[in-house]
Amino acid sequence: MNMPLIAAAAMAGGAALGFFLCWVATRLAAGNHAAATRLATAAKKKMGTMDKVLILEGVILVAYTAADLAVFWHTGNEPATLTACVFGVCGFENGVMGWIKTTKEKQAAARKNGSGQTAAPVEPPTERKEPPDVGI
Repeated sequence: MNMPLIAAAAMAGGAALGFFLCWVATRLAAGNHAAATRLATAAKKKMGTMDKVLILEGVILVAYTAADLAVFWHTGNEPATLTACVFGVCGFENGVMGWIKTTKEKQAAARKNGSGQTAAPVEPPTERKEPPDVGI
């Protein structure tokens, strides 16, 4: 009976600490207009598919963690294999999305370069002069 009270107190304390830190950060950044300008321009950008997938994964992981804690609380055992699989799949998905984003950025840089490649090709010289023989 003591464990649920400790868990509830820890959760309430963590939430209160989080709200307090957000309040402090807001007060400290109140005079920083550059940060507000950056946030305003970032808000104008369209949310991409990868951003939506990342938000969905975050919601799924938080919900899974809550469900995992409930299972642990009721049974006393944690489904370690399932936890490893869930976090492994989400980690793999994030790795693939990072690879896709990196590839897209490289392609955009190549298009900006105008050559269609990441660097200009180096061609060997057509004619070259041989150095003179030096007798030793």
